[in-house]
Amino acid sequence: MDLQSYYITNSISIVILLILYYVSRTRTLRYRTEDKIFSVMVFGVMFGSALEIVSYILDGTVFPGARILSYFVNTLLFTANMLLPFSLIVYVDLYLYGDPRRIWKKYKPQIFTAITMITLNIVNIFVPLSFYINDRNIYERRPLVYLYYAVIVFYCVTIMVMLKRYEKENGAKAFLNFNMFLVPVIVGCGLQFFIYGLSLAWLASAIGIVGLFMMQQNEMAYIDPLVNTYNRQYLDHILSVWISRGRKFAGVMLDMDKFKQINDCFGHSEGDRALQNLTKVLKSCCLGGEFIFRFAGDEFIIIKLTNTPDELQAYMNRVNRKLEEPEEEDKPYRLSVSYGISFFKEGNIDTFMKEMDDRMYEMKEQHHKMNKTVIK
Repeated sequence: MDLQSYYITNSISIVILLILYYVSRTRTLRYRTEDKIFSVMVFGVMFGSALEIVSYILDGTVFPGARILSYFVNTLLFTANMLLPFSLIVYVDLYLYGDPRRIWKKYKPQIFTAITMITLNIVNIFVPLSFYINDRNIYERRPLVYLYYAVIVFYCVTIMVMLKRYEKENGAKAFLNFNMFLVPVIVGCGLQFFIYGLSLAWLASAIGIVGLFMMQQNEMAYIDPLVNTYNRQYLDHILSVWISRGRKFAGVMLDMDKFKQINDCFGHSEGDRALQNLTKVLKSCCLGGEFIFRFAGDEFIIIKLTNTPDELQAYMNRVNRKLEEPEEEDKPYRLSVSYGISFFKEGNIDTFMKEMDDRMYEMKEQHHKMNKTVIK
């Protein structure tokens, strides 16, 4: 691979990420820690791409201080190679769990590995372990370089295990596809590992980050930001796909009883917390295969591929039992819901939605007649 090719691949990486960063300034939620980590990865890959261009320019070029400069640039490159995949671990964990305190608790081996590899990188300046710059200022690999590739694989496996564990505990997220990042990076690093002199790792990382950004945008388009469920737009998409494929499914529409009173008596912030608490109950009662959507205001729709509505009736029985349990924190109101179930075998989607809506309001009228209130 000639020098011009190095310029082209790494310059493309920088241009792609500059465009991405400009677009992402208005398309990501900048107050979230994971989005700040995402920005760090964007600039990290741009920095690595620029360093790699400089390293190839310096390779074999002799002038006073050139060898020292080459060591400095390549040391920074190796450090960036360690920090990027570790940053991805942090990003994925925050994306899934949103708790920065988990990082130190859950990933001490990965943190220790990163610190160790960076320390060895500094030691390499004095004792050539991973790379060596000879008197002609030419870069040469040393045996420890393969350990860096092994660590990258270790970090990728960590992410895969994390995703599998999350899926087992919470179910898969529709837009959670970190393979969009991992596959290009693994392919690019693998080719660079086996073909000495090939420069694809940073370009592959840039492509992977674009994949992450696309995943972010899908989530922002289809996830309700208040309760973190699917929104009405994604409901329309799911229903149209299932109907076009002739699938049978059932749905339940529910809303919170006396939600207006909660807002009027305790404020809209408390109303938001009530919606979030109800959502936690809805999610906790899922056994698998249920899709939860915030339809409008305090109305939710849960749909499931099934040949009978009985499974959703059993689901609502679990929800009602959960709502009747004593709450951990004392609130001046108690949550309850009205709901209606419908089964779609074939026909018109409007009829399906109207059946759920009518049955929900029938139950709501029954609740009003019984004069039950959720306000203490």
